[in-house]
Amino acid sequence: MPKTERLIELMMTVHTKRKFTAGELAAEFGVSYRTILRDLDELSALGVPIYSETGANGGYYLLNEPVLPPLFFTQSEAAAMFFAYQSLQFFGSLPFDAETRMVLKKFYRHLPAETQERIDAMKDRIVFWNPHRPKAAEHLETLLDAAINQSVLTVVYDGTDDCAERSIQPIGLFSWNGFWYCPAYCFKRQAFRLFRADRILRAEKAASPLARQLPYPSVLSWIKHSESECSEPVRLQAELTRRGARRAAADVDLFKILTMRDDGTGAIDANLPRPELEYFGELLWNLGTEATVKEPAEIKLQLKRKAADILARYD
Repeated sequence: MPKTERLIELMMTVHTKRKFTAGELAAEFGVSYRTILRDLDELSALGVPIYSETGANGGYYLLNEPVLPPLFFTQSEAAAMFFAYQSLQFFGSLPFDAETRMVLKKFYRHLPAETQERIDAMKDRIVFWNPHRPKAAEHLETLLDAAINQSVLTVVYDGTDDCAERSIQPIGLFSWNGFWYCPAYCFKRQAFRLFRADRILRAEKAASPLARQLPYPSVLSWIKHSESECSEPVRLQAELTRRGARRAAADVDLFKILTMRDDGTGAIDANLPRPELEYFGELLWNLGTEATVKEPAEIKLQLKRKAADILARYD
């Protein structure tokens, strides 16, 4: 076996074994004891975190932060990987933010010159834009760790009325319109609640209460359930002009309940949770005269009040 191939195989082997002796590796690879020692020294110089201990129970160990074995990419795969990382650059906050930037630099630096040139030509033509949010979400890693380990956190949350301490058990994290959100079980409310991550001022592991068995195996399962569930349903009916339908189709929340007609006009006929009526009223207000609400009365009254406020301001 050529030396380069042996080093790659050896790197993958030590990551699998975690603990081993030079004699075991020498027998496995069919080389001398001295050759394996030289190979291990070379791996250590390349950055593989190998630690040795002497004595009767000694041997080699892999430290807690192992270096992954080398991977081989085609030019298209390398470009895809680069832009997958590049798509995160406009997020104001990220879990493992510093590590993400380092990975992108390291990955680019070790690409062949031809692939670098192709990426340089592409990266000024592709932007994964995300709204800039100046307030950072400082506890993303803590929230993510708690979601993975299904542990309980004590957080201080800057809510609508005041800052309050709560015990929560996170389900996971998702990003929406430039903000990070954390659905979690709230022990104070004894119900699932959605927390905006940048409003969590402090987060630390809680001594109590004990973690619960949550019904959501993933954050995506919670999202799908929350979208399908409709508490206190209220019917929303509205007619939209061609211009209004096109503008509504550009809004993710309106698009989900919009029906487009063959002539380009649109209609909305959907049941909404009562707590979300004001939010959808604001979306329809933004459409101006391109939307006409038929019901419910609450949204019609909301729009009338906003129109009256505008008239009064310019009277």
